[in-house]
Amino acid sequence: MQILPIYLAHGAGVGHKNSDFLQRISQQLGEKGCPVIPVTFAYMQEQEATGKKRPPPRFDTLIPEFADYLSVSDPLIVAGKSMGGRVATQLTSDNRVKGVICFGFPFHPPGKPEKHRLAFLEAVDVPCLIIQGTRDVFGKPTWVLEQKLNKNIEIMWVEGADHDFKTLKKQAITQDEVVSKVASMVKSWLSEKFV
Repeated sequence: MQILPIYLAHGAGVGHKNSDFLQRISQQLGEKGCPVIPVTFAYMQEQEATGKKRPPPRFDTLIPEFADYLSVSDPLIVAGKSMGGRVATQLTSDNRVKGVICFGFPFHPPGKPEKHRLAFLEAVDVPCLIIQGTRDVFGKPTWVLEQKLNKNIEIMWVEGADHDFKTLKKQAITQDEVVSKVASMVKSWLSEKFV
């Protein structure tokens, strides 16, 4: 497998420092030989520094900000949790970007599938992996599987996981086990696509 660095952006409300999922997935991927570089947008850096919640700025301003993080000239992967994944899908015109990984893609606002965000996936012209929980209110299997998606998009499901990859106690699977499963999905996808 060609080792490509993964530039990983956070979701709208929680940055790397405060996201249990982002910390765990970064560690697990690193242990599997997939180096992760965290991407923290300026508004979140300010939120983490002051402790005051801030909404993200206009979406179109986050695209060049993410691009500015890509400091190497070698091939790389862009990734993101929720909103960060949506931003990552808009960077595939950069010839360094060889693939995209989305953890919990926000296909639509909860309960509003008519306001879907499928347009963000239409122009993705590199392999794109979306890992989605079956209980994710931003895109459950019943709705997602009915959509006609770009041929570069591959979706893998995590049974019983929500948008933050948390499961119900009755499923008897720990958060560490879920994250380990997600990291293994990423590793096998990278091995398949980037031999």
